[in-house]
Amino acid sequence: MEYTKPAVAQAHNVYIITETNIKCKEKFEKIIKIIDEKRKSIDFLTDGAVVKVNDYKYRDELGYTEKFPKYAMAYKFEAEEVTTTLIDVLWQVGRTGKLTPLGIVEPVELAGATVKKATLNNYGDILRKNVKIGARVLIRRSNEVIPEILGATDVSGATDVIKPEVCPFCKTPLVEDGANLFCPNFDCRPRVIANLTNFAKKDCMNIDGFSEATAGMLFDKFKIDRFSMLYKITKAELLSLEGFKDKKAENLLNAIEKSKNVSYKSFIYALGIDGVGKKTAGDLAKKFKTLSDLETATVDDLLSIDEVGEVIAENVCNYFNDEQNLSEITALINAGVKIEYGDATVSEGGAFSGERVVLTG
Repeated sequence: MEYTKPAVAQAHNVYIITETNIKCKEKFEKIIKIIDEKRKSIDFLTDGAVVKVNDYKYRDELGYTEKFPKYAMAYKFEAEEVTTTLIDVLWQVGRTGKLTPLGIVEPVELAGATVKKATLNNYGDILRKNVKIGARVLIRRSNEVIPEILGATDVSGATDVIKPEVCPFCKTPLVEDGANLFCPNFDCRPRVIANLTNFAKKDCMNIDGFSEATAGMLFDKFKIDRFSMLYKITKAELLSLEGFKDKKAENLLNAIEKSKNVSYKSFIYALGIDGVGKKTAGDLAKKFKTLSDLETATVDDLLSIDEVGEVIAENVCNYFNDEQNLSEITALINAGVKIEYGDATVSEGGAFSGERVVLTG
């Protein structure tokens, strides 16, 4: 399907449907309707169709993000919706301390799955949707994956969801920031476990075999709550954990040892700075050539990066102005962690040198 790209839109990489493209638009809508009907008779779940620019010149001009091409867009079909009763609301604490409400509902079949839990964004979302304990609520699977509560359909006899004042795990008084509630305690169990798990994941320190369950056991039994403490774990300690035998313990220790050699951008990502994901970590590593450069960067220095806004810039500065964080980085270096600077992803030679390889399926 071809779309005209007017000169006025070129600077913004926007494709605009003009009068000359009305027939094309009508054809697109017709095809989408056909796909929507046919998908109901196939034996696997579908949630949409992908629309792509078919002119390769424009594809190259639009480019890519870290994960997706900018010339393609997912068109989502209308999700199936059902009603059920909200039994309770549990509060989960994430890596940054943010509390997220989780609705416990009477089991209901939805889009090929039995749904027992559904997400709510924050307490403000609960009020806006008039969600109450015991109410009939409308839910759908967002993008056919995540069950989400859309709102209440009947609140007769229901009771209000109580806004928590202390963390449900560590009982620390909560901090309200905008629409969200936060636990400010860095030593709160779910925060520690989430941070350790994030530190060890593939795109960070890549500690193969380290799971959320392992992080929980290490925290509960040995009070391991800092990244650097992972490099002091002994085989005897691992063997005392449920599910760990000789081979599994050896494999994890080897993975921890291997993780000591880490690329600069992966190390930045592993630190868990609020708002700094894989893409931003790469941008920071490209702009500030060493960790020392990044540690001394000002907000203005950080804002010179196109993809970095004021919130992330302040988060990065605040992180490196915290003596406890700097002490932890020093402890990691002293534990043997070596940061590899430069682009370690480019290699010369090899069997596929000069070739372009395409993997499908």
